[in-house]
Amino acid sequence: MSLYSFKRNASSDTLFLSSNRLSIEMPRIFMITAGLALQTFVTGASPPSDPALAHKIRTLLHIVLTTDDEKKAAVARNDIRQIFRKGGLPTIAEVGNWPAYDFILLASLGQPIDFQSHVLPAITEAARLNAVPPDAAVFYQARYRLEKVKEKAKRTPPSNPGLRDEIEHLYKVDQAVRQQTGFDAKKMMETDKRNAAPLEAIFRRYGVPTYAGVGVQAAKDFVIMAQHQTARFRQEILPKLRVNVDAGQADPDSYALVYDRSQRDEGKKQLYGPQLECKAGETMHEAPIEDDAHVDQRRAELGLMRMELYARLTAEMMPQFCPPAPPKK
Repeated sequence: MSLYSFKRNASSDTLFLSSNRLSIEMPRIFMITAGLALQTFVTGASPPSDPALAHKIRTLLHIVLTTDDEKKAAVARNDIRQIFRKGGLPTIAEVGNWPAYDFILLASLGQPIDFQSHVLPAITEAARLNAVPPDAAVFYQARYRLEKVKEKAKRTPPSNPGLRDEIEHLYKVDQAVRQQTGFDAKKMMETDKRNAAPLEAIFRRYGVPTYAGVGVQAAKDFVIMAQHQTARFRQEILPKLRVNVDAGQADPDSYALVYDRSQRDEGKKQLYGPQLECKAGETMHEAPIEDDAHVDQRRAELGLMRMELYARLTAEMMPQFCPPAPPKK
């Protein structure tokens, strides 16, 4: 499954890239450099009292985010649960800022909801004592609320299974042309053009599909495909998507994705940072961000990982899609 949507801006020859799975429910990332496993501690902070645990947390994060071996990932997730059960929540003093953040990230990544419920009070209390990064606590609380909503939605069959199946069929076609192997920009553009009419018809008849109508995954997949359509279509769905989010019927991160893409469509700065871009000869980097000093706080409020980690994962996933530099004359 592809993580990304692509669009070339003809006027600036800029390639825009945004994560299709902006939430933490990412499929496995294929490649990340050793930089992820070598995250440094906050400059000037005291050395952690348990560097071995810090190293183990970073290693587990690398496994969970990179492996395509589900058994290996399951073992890593279980290790996280065992760390918490034996020693409680790792603090900044014990492991440093980044590993403390990473552990809280891992406590929400594919973990059972009952485990998440058990960890939540510990994170809340640790945040009160400034023992864990504040943005990590905000992130976890937002993720937990969202997972509770999704769990409830998944227990109820969708009211429109036919529409769900139609969306999933369109999504498979959409993603088939967005794989790393054999990527062909022309085929991708042709597919997006073919999907435009059925997506428009769905929107005209049903609005932006909801959890209740089509289920959690199909509701999210509709928004992903909307990312591959025209700026006009994205602008049209944005208000209705916001209504769905406020009603607990759509992912907040889906709204952030469409909102920031619409901002970039108009040449404005993004607010949450999901859009990465590059010009000819550049490597992928985040598009300009409004008030970037507080972007991690805004992202945490939606249950999104820190911008630095997100950008590293995303940019190193698909560097080959940046346009080559023009030949020198």
